[in-house]
Parts: sequence; C-alpha cells; structure tokens
Amino acid sequence: MILKYIKFNKQLLTLNMLSMLLLLSSCNKFLDVNPKTQVKEEDQFSNKQGFTDGLFGIYQSAAKPAGYGKHLTFGLLDMLAQRYENKSIQNTPFYKIARYNYLDADVQRVVDSVFNNSYATIAQANFVLKNIDNGVLDESTKAIVKGESLGMRGFLHFDLIRMFSNSYNDGANASSPSIAYLKSFTVRPTERLNLSDALNACEADLKEAEQLLSINQNIDQIAQNQGSTSADLFLQFRQNHLNYWAVKATLARLYLYKGDKVNALKYALEVINSNKFSFINQTTLNVDATALGSDLTFSSEHIFSIYVSRLKTVVDALFKAQTSVGEVGDLWSTRSNLNATYQTTVPNYGTDVRSPIASKSLWSELSANIVYSKKLWSDNDLNVKQRMIPVIKLAEMYYIAAESAPSIQEGTNYLNVVRVARLIPALTTAPASQALFDAEVQLEYRKEFYAEGQLWFYYKRKGVSAIPSGLVSPMTNLQYTFPLPVAELEFGTSGI
Repeated sequence: MILKYIKFNKQLLTLNMLSMLLLLSSCNKFLDVNPKTQVKEEDQFSNKQGFTDGLFGIYQSAAKPAGYGKHLTFGLLDMLAQRYENKSIQNTPFYKIARYNYLDADVQRVVDSVFNNSYATIAQANFVLKNIDNGVLDESTKAIVKGESLGMRGFLHFDLIRMFSNSYNDGANASSPSIAYLKSFTVRPTERLNLSDALNACEADLKEAEQLLSINQNIDQIAQNQGSTSADLFLQFRQNHLNYWAVKATLARLYLYKGDKVNALKYALEVINSNKFSFINQTTLNVDATALGSDLTFSSEHIFSIYVSRLKTVVDALFKAQTSVGEVGDLWSTRSNLNATYQTTVPNYGTDVRSPIASKSLWSELSANIVYSKKLWSDNDLNVKQRMIPVIKLAEMYYIAAESAPSIQEGTNYLNVVRVARLIPALTTAPASQALFDAEVQLEYRKEFYAEGQLWFYYKRKGVSAIPSGLVSPMTNLQYTFPLPVAELEFGTSGI
C-alpha cells in the first residue's frame, strides 16, 4: 500500500502541486491550497513560493478527515477511547469501532484511510526534502522549510508507531515489528523496522528539526494575526506549523513513551519555561461560538494546532443536533458520564471550566442523555480560532512533567498548575502511592482532551486494562494495536 500510494502520489505531486489562493484574506489563505496549474518538479521548486506551497501542502494533507481533521483527534481515536455514547446503536461504524472490531469492512476502511493519509503526508514532506538542496532558498528560509518538513516526518511516523505498533512498555517490546520509516521520496520498497529502530528514526528527525528551527523561536499567537492582510504567510501562524517549540513538545512525548523520563522532563520544562504559551484567562473567556472573540479550544495554549478550513461542515454533522432528540450519526455524551468524568459532585469542582456545569460551558445539552461538546463549533466565519484543532497543548507538557518528575510530590506540583488554571483546587497533599498518583493523572487526561484524541494514546501507553465506560475488558494488544492494511501486507513493504 505504501509503495503503491507513493507511486501514484509522485505523479500527483509533480503534476499538480499545491499553490496558495493569494486573493483570500490571510487567515483563510493558510492551508487553503488548491491545484492551480500543472507544473514540472523543477519548476515547482524554482522559487521560494514553490517551497512555501509544498510546505503548506504537508499541513493540508495532515488536516484531512483521515488525519487530524477528524480521525486522529475527535473521530476514530476518541471513539476507541469510549468518549461517545452512540456506541450502543447497532449497524453503525461507531458501534463496531467502539468494540475494536478491526476485521469489519467499515472499520478497516477507516483504519486504512488513516494509514494511507499519514504516509501520503509523509510523502509530501519527503517531496519537499528531495528538492531542498537545489540552491534556490537562502539559508534561513531553507532551515525553516527543512526543519518543519523533517519535524512533520518524525511527528507523523511517531503517531503511526503509536497506532500500528505494540506499546514500547519500557523496552519490553523494543524488538517487536513496527512500521516502515520512509526517509526519501521513492518507489523502492522499504522494510519495516523494529520498534526501537523506528523510534530512533523519529528521534533523529526531530532532533535535526530542533536544531534547524532554533533560528526562529518566535510564536505569534493565532489571534494576533486574525484579519491580517499580509501576503507573506511563511512566518505567520507559527502555532499552525510544527514550530521550534512543537518539535520540543513532540520530543517530550516521545521520550515519555520510551520511558526516558529525564529527557521527557527536560523537554517538557523547556516548553513550559519558554513562556510562549499561557493558560486561557477564565475571566475573559468567551464561549459563544457565534462571537468573533470566542475561543473554545483555548488557542493561547496551542503549541501545535492544525488549521481545517472546512471544519464547520464536519463538526456540524457530528456535534450538533438537527432534531430535538439527536441523530444516530452524531457524537454525544450523557450528563451522568460527564458528571462522573469532571467529578461535579466533589466540593469546589463544579467551577472547572471543562465541566458541563461551568458558568461558561463548553457543552450543549439537549437532554440528560444527549450532551454535545461545543469545543470545535465554528459559527463565525471571521473567527480564525474556530478552525484550529489542537494537536499539542500546554496542559500536556505539565502532565508529562508530572509523570516524569523524580518524586510524587514534585509531580503533584506540576499537576496542580493545570488544576488551578482550570479553577479546581490544588491537591493539598501528594497521593500516598504511585497508583493513586497515576489515577489523578488519568483523571486529568480524561478531563482535558475531550475530542482531541490524546486519551487513547494515554490508555495504550499505560496499558490500561479497563477503560472507563468501555465495552471490552481486559484490553490487550489485540485492541490497542491497529492491524496493517491487507494491501500493505500483500503488496507493500517487506515485513520483519
């Protein structure tokens, strides 16, 4: 499948390279790219704009529904994490996904689409990297284009590893088969690596990206660029690029996954202490999705987010009711489940801004049995913040620091920063055991990452055997590890 897709994609990318719609306003231009002309590869990369278009094409591909525009955030991954309550409705893909029925044809199509789109996006990154040394770009621009392309290559491979490989489990599965790591734009077969080697390849790409992107450590908040008429988007909307700090955040994720807590803590703290990102101001927070100033995903906390130009269409179909009783194809929760997740009966927890009973609620309640998240609602065409899906957030850096801290007390201190920012009381005493501390971290992941996909990766990394509200117990590698597409096994990379 990888081989066949790249063979097709090579023709597609060479003949129909993506270019920017320069006549639109800049907040709509970013990643709103379309095929404009048929050009040869050497013509495409004959100037800076060609490289900019190629780079933006990586993010556009990642933003598709088979990527972070749906299934790698609020779609497949959150269905698997048992976030939604329509899983009891038979004859729907959600019903089958929630039961980890990977052999079902509908589920296979979804999983295969994620696999194929991820490798297509990697191919786009490799296409840019193939031409990076052609002498067109000045050194500064070249460093940024190369750094982001390498960073995205490492980032995407890492998520493929987290989905299609067994969990690393502190090295116990280091020699188990993993994925093919594509380092060049080629049609040659690429063998699958073992898990350790695949992770090392991710680390190498990310470390090189970190060095290259160090020349530009600036972060311009999304809101600062809203309404900009600048035609040069290359250094704008840095939160929507895999920027310098996003690379460090990804390394923090990777090191925690590998059990290297020293480096995980180091990188998490570097992002935190950069002071480039800040928790949302609850006093001025606007949760009215029709308002220009609304910010339901807390954009000041985005270390890396994906711009999805048609997000409203997808989200309205899944998180809004067209009838008074909801719809079969929607993604909703129940009031009782949300109350349990956000511990609303615990004294002083009802003020949690993430909670369904918060004064500024991120939820739309049709009834006690049907409650929709408003997090991704996009009802103001001029509000660019409403088309950003968070992929890495500030809170996660504190959670990584908490898990990586040398003592439970220090870990609790990091956890308390997020709790206080979300308007719930700090834990006055540290949990008495590692198990109790882990339970507190898990509660935070459940509260923080609704409709963002990260909870599934947490459950898999920790080997959680009984997922809350889950339908399968115990959870094993059979549920946690996606099967490779059948076509990949038959025609793709040679396996180990």
